[in-house]
Amino acid sequence: MKLHEIPASTDRKRRRCGRGESSGLGKTAGKGNKGAKARSGYHVSPVTSGIPWYRKLPVRGFSRVRSHLRPVQVPLRRLIAVLDEGIMKIDGMYLKTKGLLSSADRRYKIIGDAQLPNAISVQANGFSAGARRSIQNAGGVAICVGQETDEKMGSMP
Repeated sequence: MKLHEIPASTDRKRRRCGRGESSGLGKTAGKGNKGAKARSGYHVSPVTSGIPWYRKLPVRGFSRVRSHLRPVQVPLRRLIAVLDEGIMKIDGMYLKTKGLLSSADRRYKIIGDAQLPNAISVQANGFSAGARRSIQNAGGVAICVGQETDEKMGSMP
């Protein structure tokens, strides 16, 4: 085999960088000018090296996921305003039909305090202390439903 008969290598993986100006990648060897990344011995900080890039970015703007984690706050005054005559039980489906919730399966919390006209049973994922007191003072029952505890929803026992 002669020198001109050797086939060209197709599996060349590495280009020799920093081997003179005429090599194509001489002088700074593709590292730009100055800075820590241009020096030898530079390594990426282990603090953020294993974290995906999207978790390193600052949290800004609206996120549908984050907004659905928080319960919708339903003021007790608005609930009284849409209350039908003779109704005894209020739940997510009733609030959706009255336009206080966008979806019946959304988490919601009854907040505020107001004078209830009659004793009613209210089912919600959480209650503020004032709302719970107002419902119980009127002779009604405040029932917590769902997986969330009162502590996570921000209400007091």
